[in-house]
Amino acid sequence: MSRILLCISAFAVLAPPCQAGTQLSGSETLVRLSVAPAPAPTPALRHRLLPELQEMMPGNPIQGYFRAFMVHEKFFVDDAATKRREMRLAMPLKALPAEEIRDYGRLVLAQVDRAARLDRPDWQILPRLKTEGFHLLLPDVQQVRSLARALAVRFRAEVAMGHFESAIGTAKTLFAMAHHLGEHPTLIGNLVGIAIAYQAIEPLEEMLEQPGCPNLFWALTTLPSPFKPLAMGMEGERVLLLAEFRDLDDEAPMDADRIKRFAVRWDQAFGNGEAARSGKRIRAWLDARTKDERLLESVRRRLVESGLPEERLRRFPAEQVLLLNEKQECLGRFDEVMKLMSLPYWQIDSRLADLARNKPPALLADDVLPGIVQPRRAQERLEQRIALLRHVEALRLHAAENHGAIPTKLTEIAVPLPNDPFTGKPFRYELEDGTVHLRGGHPKGEGSNPSFNIHFEITLQK
Repeated sequence: MSRILLCISAFAVLAPPCQAGTQLSGSETLVRLSVAPAPAPTPALRHRLLPELQEMMPGNPIQGYFRAFMVHEKFFVDDAATKRREMRLAMPLKALPAEEIRDYGRLVLAQVDRAARLDRPDWQILPRLKTEGFHLLLPDVQQVRSLARALAVRFRAEVAMGHFESAIGTAKTLFAMAHHLGEHPTLIGNLVGIAIAYQAIEPLEEMLEQPGCPNLFWALTTLPSPFKPLAMGMEGERVLLLAEFRDLDDEAPMDADRIKRFAVRWDQAFGNGEAARSGKRIRAWLDARTKDERLLESVRRRLVESGLPEERLRRFPAEQVLLLNEKQECLGRFDEVMKLMSLPYWQIDSRLADLARNKPPALLADDVLPGIVQPRRAQERLEQRIALLRHVEALRLHAAENHGAIPTKLTEIAVPLPNDPFTGKPFRYELEDGTVHLRGGHPKGEGSNPSFNIHFEITLQK
C-alpha cells in the first residue's frame, strides 16, 4: 500500500462518529447532549482519565498489547465477532444489550488493562525506520486499534449499566493506549493514537448524559495538553525521508538503472496506479525537463550555491541533477513546515498559506509535505473535542452551584476555560430558549467540511 493510501486509511478512522446524539448537519457535525447539573467530586481529583503513578508497574506496554492480540487473535479478526463488535459500537446506547455483554472480552481486555499501566513504551522499530524508509510496514498499530475497538464496546456496556467507576477505568486504558501511540516514531502511528482517543471520547460523551454521572471537569483539565504530542512522529518522518534519499548519490554519477530504482521506489511510496508501480510518474516528469538546457543550468547554479562542486555536477546525468535539486528543495521545505509545527495551530495556518502561495510546485516536496500538515490538523481536532467537553462539564458545575441556572455567556463561569485551539479565541457561545450552542472554529479552507465544524447543542436536565 502506498504512503498516501496509508495516510487516507489512518484519517478514515477520524471520521465523525455515528452514535446517537451525533449527526452531520450541512457543513457541521452536530453533537446533541442532555446533561444534568453536577458538582465537582470531593476530593476534586477523585477521578482521573489517565492511569496514575500509583497504578503503574515497570515494563513495556507495547509488548503487552501485542501479546494480548496474538493470544486471542480470533476474538479480534473473526468476521462474525467483528461484525457484532461494530454493530454494538453503532447502536443507540439504550438498545445495547449491556447485561449480556457486561463481561465482554473479559480475559483478553484484562490483559490490555494491565499492559496500559506499564511505564516504559518502546515500539522497537527505530532501526527499521533508517533502512526501510516510507516502505516501512505498520501492522502493529492496526493491532492496537483492534484492541481499542473491543475496549470501546466494554466502555459502552459499563456506561449503559451506570457502572461509572468501571467505565472511567476503561477510559484510562483507552487514553493510555492513545498516549503510547504518541511514542510511535511515525505520524501514521500518531494518527491511529488520535483515533483511539476518539474511541474513549465517544462513550465518554454518552456517559455525561447518564443520571448520576460524576462531573469530570477537573479530570479532563488535568489531561496533558496537547494530549497527543506529535514530536516523535515528526522526527520519525525526517528519518524516513532521509532513508528514501540515501540512494540518490551526490558523490558520483548514477547510471540509468540506479535512477530508475530510485524513481520506482519513490513512486511506490507516494503514487497510485500502474504509473506509480513502475516509476513512470517520475520518469515522465524527468523526460519533460532533461532537454531544457536553460532549466538545467539554473538548477546546477542552485546546487553549486548549496555547496556541490560544479565540476562534479557536470559529470552527472541530467536526471540526477534534477533529482538532487528536488531533494534539496524537499528537505528545505520540510524544515520550513517542521519549524511551525510546535506553534499553536491558529499561528500556523496563515504561515502555511504563505508558504503555499510563494513556492512553485516541487515534485518530491509536494508528495511529502501534506503528510506532515494533516496530522497536525487531526491533533487539533482532538484538542478541540476535549476542550468542548470541558465546557460541557463547566456548564454542569455552574448549574449545580447556581440552582440550575444556565450562564448567559462564558465569562459568567467561574472555572478556567480553554480557548478554541483552531482560533486561539473563546468558543462561540449562544443561549437560545434554554439550549446552549457551542461552536468551534476550523482551519482555513475547511468552512464547509463537517469534520472541522463542531457544534455542541447542550440542554440541562431538570
